[in-house]
Amino acid sequence: MRLVAPLLVAIGLFLSAGGALARELKISHQWPEGTDARDRAARLFAQEVQLRAPELKFKIYPRLSLKIDATKQFDALQSGELEMSVYVPPYAVKKVPEFSLAVLPGLYPSLEAVRGLKGSKLLDYLQAVANANGVHIVTWWWVPGGFVNTKQEIAGPDTVKGLRLRGGDPLFDLMLKKAGAIPVALTSDRLYAAIKSGDLDGTLTSYETFVSTKIYEHAKFFTSGSPGIWMFLNTLMISKTVWDSLSVAQREAFEAAAEISEEYFAAAQRDAEKRFVGVFTKAGARPRRFSREDYLAWLRLAQETAWAEYLAISPATRTMLYETIQTILANDLQ
Repeated sequence: MRLVAPLLVAIGLFLSAGGALARELKISHQWPEGTDARDRAARLFAQEVQLRAPELKFKIYPRLSLKIDATKQFDALQSGELEMSVYVPPYAVKKVPEFSLAVLPGLYPSLEAVRGLKGSKLLDYLQAVANANGVHIVTWWWVPGGFVNTKQEIAGPDTVKGLRLRGGDPLFDLMLKKAGAIPVALTSDRLYAAIKSGDLDGTLTSYETFVSTKIYEHAKFFTSGSPGIWMFLNTLMISKTVWDSLSVAQREAFEAAAEISEEYFAAAQRDAEKRFVGVFTKAGARPRRFSREDYLAWLRLAQETAWAEYLAISPATRTMLYETIQTILANDLQ
């Protein structure tokens, strides 16, 4: 009995209701805890999974506290070193060029446009690409954003000439370069320091990031609202090896939790734009909303540069871009 009792206790630590093995999964990301909706949505997701699959536990590591660089988290997911990450697919375009579809400039002019993509062939396509590259996309979180800069008001493409700007994706940078800007490649966790030092004149990123990283401390001008040219897909990714090891019931728990987190995140982004405008205006930055002419000028330039380059990747990217455009147009006409 001296051996049996401790053995039973030990087994109990590894088992939960239903007899499934207990397991802890790490979720890493680059954003501040609590103040950024990506962190809050990740925590909501974890809570909802645990309600449905109590044997699964999660530990969240904000601000890159696992010491894995933002761009290297994709590699860590592929290798299985990291179980989960709130990851920006365009960060991996050097390895997976198809992911640029998630951020093509001007393609997604509003939150309403991307919400209409739920269940579309676009998401199926991106999931297939992700799976083929060793990861699985669990959630689809779209973040709108705009320009912030320290030099001058930005309207159409002719107003960015000579500015050192961060776009966040090579194809986006291709468009900025054609407009006469000087593209600077940086992940969003490095933007504040670059703007503060003067190495960067301005940046495109999400309303969430602008506020949570306190870029308003150095901003002089900003754009917001729809139609916009910058909409990034952020995802909660899981290593495909880990995903494949989950039971059917656990995967169903993930999918149910993902849907709840997506609803929360969409509502949070509507609030994020209002908060962004209020915070930056209070800090003294001058606002601008793109006119229809501004947007169309950027859209034409995007089609000549970023879109054309994406179409040339493969027959599959050509098909998916056309189908995405058709889906957005069809939803807009409803």
